[in-house]
Amino acid sequence: MAFHLYNLYIDIGNTAVKWLFNGEYQSVLVADFSIDLLPQASRVHVSCVGDKSVLGSLDNTTFVRSQATFASFKSAYDSPQDLGIDRFLAMIAAIDQLPNQNILIIDVGSACTFDLVLASGEHQGGLIMPGLGVLRRSFDQFSSQSKNITLESLASNTIDGWEYGTSQMLMSVITAQIENHQSKLGELQVLLTGGDAKMVAYRLNQSVIIKQNLVLEGLALYAQSHN
Repeated sequence: MAFHLYNLYIDIGNTAVKWLFNGEYQSVLVADFSIDLLPQASRVHVSCVGDKSVLGSLDNTTFVRSQATFASFKSAYDSPQDLGIDRFLAMIAAIDQLPNQNILIIDVGSACTFDLVLASGEHQGGLIMPGLGVLRRSFDQFSSQSKNITLESLASNTIDGWEYGTSQMLMSVITAQIENHQSKLGELQVLLTGGDAKMVAYRLNQSVIIKQNLVLEGLALYAQSHN
């Protein structure tokens, strides 16, 4: 394998490992990941909310942590280091890409998170709830691997009832959060990221921007500012 003097950016989630190298994005499920898939790089920067041991003893690796401030960003957390690194990186990327705008960032993955950032860069706080997959597996007697989001109102059997109910739960919360912040702020950009972002966006009656690699983009921005 050829050695390249490029930085490698890795995002380890609960479901997938993603990386950015030389302008190209890659993603594999955690279960299918091997460090042999990674290109060689002079420096490696990692965002991790999953199992960091998947990287083994990879050399020249820096695991980044959330900060109280970054450029115009200011964390709302009493203990800024406790803010999930994926949320921190998504927010600084969003601010960089949509400066001077009110932004609601919704990450729809294993967990579903919401973070509101004002045009000034001030984080107003956020919410964390189970993502669709976790909801579907939350009761053993109803457990399902279905990834469908079905917005039918009522079902006539238990399997559909569980699928419709969990779909309604997820979509109702997302819609309510968007409408609530829109009513208070007026102008609001909504960014969707995470594995289920496209599926959710398709079913929303809202104007949203899909940014599948927002965390990696934030990681690259953060790392470059610390070179």
